[in-house]
Amino acid sequence: MAWKIALSHSRFACVESEDSPIAVLGVPFDATSTFRPGSRYAPSRIREASCNLELYSLLAQVILEDIGFKDYGDIVLPPGDVAEALAKIEFVLKNVSREHTGLLLILGGEHSITYPAARALRNHVDTLIVFDAHLDARSEYLGSSLNHATFLRKLVNEGFKVVHIGSRAYSKEELEYMSSTDVKVVSAVDLSNKVSNIERLGLGDLGSVYISIDMDVFDPSIAPGVSNPEPFGLDHRLFLWALKSVFERSSDVIALDIVEVNPLVDVGGITSVLAAKIAIEASGLYLKLKSSRGIK
Repeated sequence: MAWKIALSHSRFACVESEDSPIAVLGVPFDATSTFRPGSRYAPSRIREASCNLELYSLLAQVILEDIGFKDYGDIVLPPGDVAEALAKIEFVLKNVSREHTGLLLILGGEHSITYPAARALRNHVDTLIVFDAHLDARSEYLGSSLNHATFLRKLVNEGFKVVHIGSRAYSKEELEYMSSTDVKVVSAVDLSNKVSNIERLGLGDLGSVYISIDMDVFDPSIAPGVSNPEPFGLDHRLFLWALKSVFERSSDVIALDIVEVNPLVDVGGITSVLAAKIAIEASGLYLKLKSSRGIK
């Protein structure tokens, strides 16, 4: 193939299976980080954490030990050129998606990687679900129009249907922009007010989805190891409930990325462990969805 990955020292969950319906790809990119860089180290740390967790999905009640994961390793990215790096991420993901037709777990990296990833998979995606403290809908940030704070605006402008969950940090520009779009924004406050009634979240039928999870959607007391922490975030209960709701309202889940884990500021590695646990839970929910909907 014309694209290149690097073999990781460990595979996700340390249970490798070429026939697994769940694939893993690392994207060690943080070139546009503006507060605390270091998320490029997250794919390896999340893999390490995953090897020390039990492979059982509590939400789905599914055992993953005999399923395993097909781990493609990490993309080798060119240093110093953001546009070229993002173009390569898109190119690699297009190729991976042709080879793998199940769930693709993408381990970032900063949140800008969702831009090329979603573009690569757009022919298979009806709705982009974003869990994030921030809207990332600026037209530019610190003189750049291609970074972690602008990527979602680009995707919305390119026609993606977006549901944004867990936000609590807005700029004036972003609020004005979002009010002019069809993006459904469920803030952290909205989510906590609606948790008692699953129907009140109002997601509707989502079709085939891509889920992007920025780990700063959690409160910093739960996930301190992120590049842009924001107080008053989600707790485990709210997040798991919302994630399960998304799966229940989807006809298929094409991909799920986990971004903005920053091992350089992660106290005790707890954010990497949480990210790995989320990947395992999402894998279980995917297998349950596949079984119930007859997805091949």
